[in-house]
Amino acid sequence: MAVRLEFLTQDPEEIELAKRYWAMDGEGAYIEKVSDLVPFRKLTQSSFVSSHVRQWCLAYDENQRCYLCSGAVSVTKRHEPRKAFQLSSRPCAACTESIKQDELRMRQAEEAELQCMLEKRSHEMYSRTISYESLPDDVCVLLVAIDMLLGPRLAKGTFKEAECDALAPYGSSCFFRRLREEHIILDSPRMARPGTYFLEDDELMIRRNQAEYFLVADEKCGRGDKAIRTIAEREFTDAKALFELWLDYAENDVVRYLFDQCDTYRLILEPEDLEKIRGAVRQGLHTYSVSQLWFVVWVVIKGAASYANHRFSNRTKAAATIPRKIRKQLEMAAQENGIGRSWNRPDGHLAGSLGKVFLNTFQIDEKADGRQVFQRFTLLNPSNMELESLESAAASFMRRALERQNSGTAMVNFAEAIRAGCDAWTALERGMFTDQR
Repeated sequence: MAVRLEFLTQDPEEIELAKRYWAMDGEGAYIEKVSDLVPFRKLTQSSFVSSHVRQWCLAYDENQRCYLCSGAVSVTKRHEPRKAFQLSSRPCAACTESIKQDELRMRQAEEAELQCMLEKRSHEMYSRTISYESLPDDVCVLLVAIDMLLGPRLAKGTFKEAECDALAPYGSSCFFRRLREEHIILDSPRMARPGTYFLEDDELMIRRNQAEYFLVADEKCGRGDKAIRTIAEREFTDAKALFELWLDYAENDVVRYLFDQCDTYRLILEPEDLEKIRGAVRQGLHTYSVSQLWFVVWVVIKGAASYANHRFSNRTKAAATIPRKIRKQLEMAAQENGIGRSWNRPDGHLAGSLGKVFLNTFQIDEKADGRQVFQRFTLLNPSNMELESLESAAASFMRRALERQNSGTAMVNFAEAIRAGCDAWTALERGMFTDQR
């Protein structure tokens, strides 16, 4: 017999039936059919014989040897034993249990190491402080926008990155990533759910979509509403940083509209083409408004969609023409009289909380062109401006007044500001931005 039995029962009849079930001839063929083994007591169906036999004995195939210890391999059904000797592709029961125990010990050791690293990281994270007063203006604007989304949790609690998706119409992750990389927002191991952190090659890894984050405490005020107020109530003066933040925001606002139009006409942009478009859009935003560039995108996408239907074209070829056509439109605008039309913000295309901060704090939105936006920021700190910039501001003031056909109102606002004791910068600002909407 090639199958060795170890009995788990002392019942002679059960032992005898088990022997009959596994009995083989010299060729390794079973002597009796399973159907011939029933009825046995209350057992009447042959399909249940093997499950009963497993309760009465352990069976080991002497022709199969464990590749680890050379011990006999356990079998449970008749088709498993082999007629000739071979090494098993699976370990025996004893080795299987040993492997499980080794794996368990390894997991326990890794878990202990992980917990040790998480405790250390958590202590380091919550021990850090920063100076809210020293934060750059653009970072503070981002934090005000996040506070608008999260409410008290920014000051006192934790939050996930996905909860900040409404920060901008598109690309909110790039703003969040900046705050994280500059260690202004940190992850909180103690608040994360199990499985968020794991070890890979002895290095602590984070599943960012599951992580909980918090705003680092102020070195003076700690965490809380008072600390947040020092950010929200600060006086903004860094025109360059604010303008770069506006360009980041506005670029993504245009890209969101671009994707919407591409989806409408089933045009798929390659990553390298998107980068070219971003470059052209960002350059255009120095001069034009988001709403004007929406119009440019609309014109180009319509043309690309029409080209896709030509006999020797397709949607892939048509999409590849979009970067060049956008640059061409901007070149034509520079040679002529600018971009004559603009689009309103589409339904469902929200400005995001960052857009609300730009509007509420600086009175700029998708209708403000790049020159107006930069001028608005430079007016925040007139003491650092040269006379040339003052003349530029005056020229912008007059140009906008003529464009809006409210030169009389603008001059009245300017004159009233001067009579009230304001300097030229403040008077120009009031004349430029009062009653503009």
